[in-house]
Amino acid sequence: MTLSALLLVMTLGQSPAADADVEAGAPETAESAAAAPADEAPAQPDDAPTEATPAPAVEAAPANPATPAMQPWLETRRVDGWSTNFGVDGLELRLNAALRLSQSVSSPVVLDETGTTTRLTPFETRLRLAPELRYRFLSLVSEFDVLTGAALGIPDASVVAGRVPTPAWHAADLRQLYFQYRWRSGLFRGGLQTSHFGLGMLANAGAQDAQSGDFGMQHRGTIALRALFAGRPFLGVNEWLSLLEPFAAFDLVVRDGTADLQEGDRALHGIVGLRFNFDERNVLALTLIYRNQRRPGGTPDERSTDAYVLDVSGKWTLWQQGSSWLDVGAEVAAITGTTTQGRADVAPVLDVRQLGAVAKVTYASKRFGLLFDAGYASGDQNPYDTQLNNFRFDRDYKVGLVLFDQVLGYQSARTAWRAGDPQLSGYPPEGLDLLPTAGALTGAWYLFPRARLTVTEGLDVYGGPLFAFASATPVDVFNTRLNGGEVLNSLGARGGRYYGTELDLGVNLKLMLARFFKLTATLEGGVLFPGDAFRQADGSLMAPVGLGRLRFTAQL
Repeated sequence: MTLSALLLVMTLGQSPAADADVEAGAPETAESAAAAPADEAPAQPDDAPTEATPAPAVEAAPANPATPAMQPWLETRRVDGWSTNFGVDGLELRLNAALRLSQSVSSPVVLDETGTTTRLTPFETRLRLAPELRYRFLSLVSEFDVLTGAALGIPDASVVAGRVPTPAWHAADLRQLYFQYRWRSGLFRGGLQTSHFGLGMLANAGAQDAQSGDFGMQHRGTIALRALFAGRPFLGVNEWLSLLEPFAAFDLVVRDGTADLQEGDRALHGIVGLRFNFDERNVLALTLIYRNQRRPGGTPDERSTDAYVLDVSGKWTLWQQGSSWLDVGAEVAAITGTTTQGRADVAPVLDVRQLGAVAKVTYASKRFGLLFDAGYASGDQNPYDTQLNNFRFDRDYKVGLVLFDQVLGYQSARTAWRAGDPQLSGYPPEGLDLLPTAGALTGAWYLFPRARLTVTEGLDVYGGPLFAFASATPVDVFNTRLNGGEVLNSLGARGGRYYGTELDLGVNLKLMLARFFKLTATLEGGVLFPGDAFRQADGSLMAPVGLGRLRFTAQL
């Protein structure tokens, strides 16, 4: 029933494996790409048809992490970062870094029926550093962001609630710090890790901005303190059995869509699953997760959630001939359980029933490519019953530029701000802080066909229309409550189920300035032509909204 429900699942589907940060150029050797049971993996080339796919969890003979050709104390620079062995056989220190700068500009966005508007002009910075120390089969991996977020250009707390699509600027953010030990048929990994499962719909590491053909920019990432065991117990027994990778993990969530350890939430995960890992582009996975969330020191049922998640995902190359191929990928997640984190105060405990799914198809032939995405998130038009049905994608799974990532993200943040005013709404419900979507897709389904053309090596042009529909009549809990339960949208009218058509266009340029240094410039823009879901109180439709963004990334 309520969109806060989906949040409880965002982390449930986290894969036990930490992802490789492609932006920071994290090295994807046999060791670093290893054994994660989830579908996280090293990124493929920029023209790869589907999202990055995981490398095999275990290799028959793990490579020695040292670089044999490296002379004692000789510093070596490579595409995947700077590294040295300090003259010690079997030792390697590697540093990967990526600097990202971006400027976005939007036309005015209407936030509510009173005519409150905002114009988004965020200037964002981020320096991502990923030092890694290896000695034979032991690794110590870290990753952190500094000077990250929007330095200016986003609405302040007098207009919207805190969970907004573009986070405010802050000094530092530790993303990973974990220890790993590998043996011939498995690994153990323990410590702070990012999480990414399947295509990233359910849980997303926030490790890689959109590549040519896709749109959007990632900001946060799901993070957990995790103990993980994974491996290939049938390695060498049979060709097909050797590809099976069972895994098990236990998490203490540091942050995800529903919990924040620093805010006093304690969310625990038990995760088990099985992955069939044929190769980097052909993977199937089944994962089961149990989530238990409480707030220590609070009342017995404060911010309480007990939920079970089933997630099935896969990606496969259906056909390949020369420089042409056809790839498909899909992820489906179902959630059931109970929670007290509702957006209304009608029932103390709510039943969770949610379903989400995405599919991706990519055809590429030499310089030309066709991409097609579709997705579904169950919706909920009644905030006053005893169920939570709104499935919510991970906020770093991007669909288009304008509608979900900006317009609905800021309209929902405005609704939460108004609903939290005690002079207007009395005592706010427990799950009110989860009401803003932070740019995530929820309660909607969409079709997103696109085309991509490689003009010359390193230069791509791409774009297409996004058709978006509500899976249930859009409801603004604040306006609906003020009008005695009549379902109204954020603009004070009863809207339809067509969110509208968004036209997106992008240009991506990649330059290798040296063997070890890559510069990427991305210019992307979109215009949303609203449908009847954005009907205003006078019967007219909300004005079109446009957004443009220029992004530079320098990668070591």
